[in-house]
Amino acid sequence: MDIRRNLYVAAFVGASLSYIFNVLAFTGTFNVFRWFVFAVIFLGFTYGFEKFIKWQTE
Repeated sequence: MDIRRNLYVAAFVGASLSYIFNVLAFTGTFNVFRWFVFAVIFLGFTYGFEKFIKWQTE
């Protein structure tokens, strides 16, 4: 679980930084609630995709 946790954290940090920089570049403002919604959706899709891959490879 330690490796999986590290991958989740790395993916979350990378996606969050990308989201923040893109939002600031295109809108000039940052909304914490929208970032939180993005984070929840991103982690949900990441978890779901991992479960789908695990289901397909077993």
